[in-house]
Amino acid sequence: MKILKGPTSRRRAFVLGILVMIASLLQAPAASTTDPADAPPGYGGPFNSCPGQTWKNVTLRNGTTELGYLQIWYHGTYKGGTYCARAGEGIPGAHHMEIVVRRGDWQASWYDSGTYNDYAGFIDVYGAATKCVHFFGRVTVNGVNYERTWLTPECL
Repeated sequence: MKILKGPTSRRRAFVLGILVMIASLLQAPAASTTDPADAPPGYGGPFNSCPGQTWKNVTLRNGTTELGYLQIWYHGTYKGGTYCARAGEGIPGAHHMEIVVRRGDWQASWYDSGTYNDYAGFIDVYGAATKCVHFFGRVTVNGVNYERTWLTPECL
């Protein structure tokens, strides 16, 4: 029988650290959102619906394969012009979905991301009547990402 010499305690600590990290990832919540308390003026959500009327329905893609949607609403008078968006798909069961928004004058993007049955979002962008707003939607089904970016006319 061979007796191991050397830094076995370091190896054990490394393996234990990896196991703790894996366990913490497995216990992570299924969904995450940016904290509205930290958001810049003009951010809101996630909500249960959007004000206004549907402005754009954009199909999410992986190459030429289409699956899922990015829906964007606009209400011209609500809180200085409000865009609102969600991303989803109509396949039964839970899948990873996310919606990301960024107004041109913000320093960070804001999002709703997680494993959902229907959709991620609704995320509002207030005071956006004259602002460039970037939208990004993604759904992941069977390990394949279907995604799309959309910009408001003020970005062009």
